[in-house]
Amino acid sequence: MRICVKEFVLGLVLVCLAAASGYAQEKTDAGNTSLGDIARKLKAQKGKEPKPAMVITNDNISVPKEGVSEVGSTPPPKAPPDAATEKPEKGHDEAYFRSHLSKLQDQLDTDKRELNVLQQRLGQNQTQYYPDPNKTLQQEYSRSDIDKLTAQIDSKKQRIADDEKAIDDLRDQLRHEGGDPGWLR
Repeated sequence: MRICVKEFVLGLVLVCLAAASGYAQEKTDAGNTSLGDIARKLKAQKGKEPKPAMVITNDNISVPKEGVSEVGSTPPPKAPPDAATEKPEKGHDEAYFRSHLSKLQDQLDTDKRELNVLQQRLGQNQTQYYPDPNKTLQQEYSRSDIDKLTAQIDSKKQRIADDEKAIDDLRDQLRHEGGDPGWLR
């Protein structure tokens, strides 16, 4: 009899667990709506709503710059241009100076980078080891590699000085023509 009670309690517990899991499964299926379904429902509702009519007011209408045109009237006199947008009388405009400055600045930057490379190569050649003894003797005698690099470095330094002078000349030209100094920034 004792075994029957244990089997009965065990069977009752299993039936309760099965019922609880079935109830939980129904609960999750009922509340589990996919996000796509929700989006479709919202899109359908938005499509059914009427769009608001456009209301035209004075704020929405653009006003012409010169006012209302009338037949037979004279146009209003034009205002003198601002001093900031005015071109120099005898020279070039802002675009000319900006383009020339950018070209000169690019050339100066390129020359400075090339000078750095030449100086690095000179440093390497001064401590260069030649596995060929004849080449070592030749370089110790004439130092042609180092002399050649030194000459290239000197010419590159001269070119950098010329680039800087060209930029200064452009600044002077701008000042003489009466342009805005902000054009060269």
